[in-house]
Amino acid sequence: MLQDYYHNYDKANGYERLLFRSGRGLQSRELNDLQSQVQHQVKGVADVLLKDGDLVSGGDVVIDAVSGEVQLSAAQVYLDGHIRDIPSATFTIALQGGVDIGVWLTHRVVTEVEDPSLRDPAVNALNYDEPGAARLQQHCQWGLREDALAGEDAFYPVHRIEDGVLIIKQAPPQLDAVTQALARYDREANGGSYVVEGMALSYRDREADQQVFSLQEGKAHIQGYEVAFDTARSTAFDWDPDIGTVREEPKAFISVPASDDGARSMRVDLDFFPVKAVEEVNVSIEKSAILTRAQLAGGEDLLPDESVLEILSVTQGETTFVAGVDFLFLRNHISWQLSGAEPAPGSQFEVQYRFRTQVAIEHDEFGFTLQKQQPQGELVENALITVDYQWYRPRIDLVVLDRFGQLKRIKGQPAHQLPVAPKVPANHLPLAQVSQSWFTDQAPEIENLAVRAVSMSELEQMQSQISDLYQLLAIERLRNDANSEESASKFGVFVDPFIDDDMRDAGIEQTAAIVDGELILPLSADIVELPLPSGNVLTLPYELEDVLAQTKQTGSMKVNPYQAVEPIPATVRLTPSVDHWTQTSRSWTSPITRRFDIGRGLRRLTRTRTSTQVLSRTTRQAQFMRSRWVNFTISGFGPQETLERVTFDGISVQAQEV
Repeated sequence: MLQDYYHNYDKANGYERLLFRSGRGLQSRELNDLQSQVQHQVKGVADVLLKDGDLVSGGDVVIDAVSGEVQLSAAQVYLDGHIRDIPSATFTIALQGGVDIGVWLTHRVVTEVEDPSLRDPAVNALNYDEPGAARLQQHCQWGLREDALAGEDAFYPVHRIEDGVLIIKQAPPQLDAVTQALARYDREANGGSYVVEGMALSYRDREADQQVFSLQEGKAHIQGYEVAFDTARSTAFDWDPDIGTVREEPKAFISVPASDDGARSMRVDLDFFPVKAVEEVNVSIEKSAILTRAQLAGGEDLLPDESVLEILSVTQGETTFVAGVDFLFLRNHISWQLSGAEPAPGSQFEVQYRFRTQVAIEHDEFGFTLQKQQPQGELVENALITVDYQWYRPRIDLVVLDRFGQLKRIKGQPAHQLPVAPKVPANHLPLAQVSQSWFTDQAPEIENLAVRAVSMSELEQMQSQISDLYQLLAIERLRNDANSEESASKFGVFVDPFIDDDMRDAGIEQTAAIVDGELILPLSADIVELPLPSGNVLTLPYELEDVLAQTKQTGSMKVNPYQAVEPIPATVRLTPSVDHWTQTSRSWTSPITRRFDIGRGLRRLTRTRTSTQVLSRTTRQAQFMRSRWVNFTISGFGPQETLERVTFDGISVQAQEV
């Protein structure tokens, strides 16, 4: 500052006003303090609504995704208690990583030396053309954080660009107090963190040692603060699987024919995959070797391979040497210290043995193929194989978004199977779970799980669907009730399941019949009695033939041993002999119709069903009988017999001779 500039305002003193007194000189310091005091009061009110770097208007950003050129329009930005005008600007940024674009606020002191117009312009005054107060000039321009202009200059960030994509936190005008109030309301009413639209994560490809994902353009609220992307953005995370190590995984070698030339092999599928590297494959090999007997009798001969398991045979020509009698297997040597037979010193003999060794293989993500024939010899069938290898352990990662628009990956805990996703950190919005299987040709499985906002129109549609479901449920319950034993009336519809006649109006004559759950036209029935012949038996025409006859025997008998001379009574036949009638209290035809037929269209089915069920039995005399005509026939009179009178139930009736 200037040497003759005095400024002593301190807000900690609590001075609210300057009280100018008469007769006292006016100090330049008092005028400077007055400006600072007024500016402090105005800034205190403005800071409640705005914060440094808030856009009031303008400030649009256009990014060239190829060249990295950024164009910013003119804007009004709140800085240090003032709304300042920022001219448009163009510059180039890096398209990888994060870049902060903001406003550089610079200032300088201007006196009459730099600007002669600051001298006193009053011509007739004593102070004409004399220097007066200097000026503090402040200049604002767009710039990057790393473009430091001077030590006293201040940078205020406005925009954030991640990998060439602009992160919009809030559209102008950005009123900080209003924003905080809305954020608090959003947190209390809606939870604060959710996706408004878009923001779906998808997998693109693997580039070198990184997995590239694409985040759809959209808008989200995080802890009540808005984060928006005008365009889709790509982000890359390290391809860093967790490595698991397996030692001596056992397998049994069982070979199968692999080709027409008789070669045999075995496919070995490892227990854990995808396989990163196979470190060791230990197998049992059987081979034959020609050894030369040492010059020292009773000495030892070294076998050419290490880790020998057993010696199968030792032969020389037609001679076979026996283990434990002729030789011993000691420390990978054949010892001839026994008193048995042994090859002559310097002569050659053949040894067949088995040993453990490592073989080289080429593996894939699941295992490898092991050939039976190896350079060292042939693999032993059903022998033990041990494998040491490394594999990629599955994991579930979580992709989240913070309130500043930063995409982050939260690594999960790897597991042999069924890994568990990590918990969501505080003040972050979970976007998706990424299930990592680490296969080369298989993309990770992505599950977008962000909570999404529901519009009022969607809520109205959901409410309508719920109402429809309630109505369908009520109708379904009504149908179930109609098919049950107790019928009911619901929703203004009377339901009769046609099980029996209980639901019918007993006060009105019914003209239809219910048969097997259906309402059909009735059948009327009249009882007709067939006339029977005099013999009381109705049969087809027939002739009697003797089945048993005795014609050779004779004898005698008394005709009337008891002197019974009463005449044989006559035979009386009533027509009808039995009177049938039906007393019906309800004129329904269902029981009668049910006995006759059951039909469907042109196809008819007639059947007879007999069912006897005695629930109770009671006998009593009928109080009244119906009146009807009864015919009677009297026969069987002998010669000289005459009919004197005929009575029926004590009532005399008139008979006519026929």
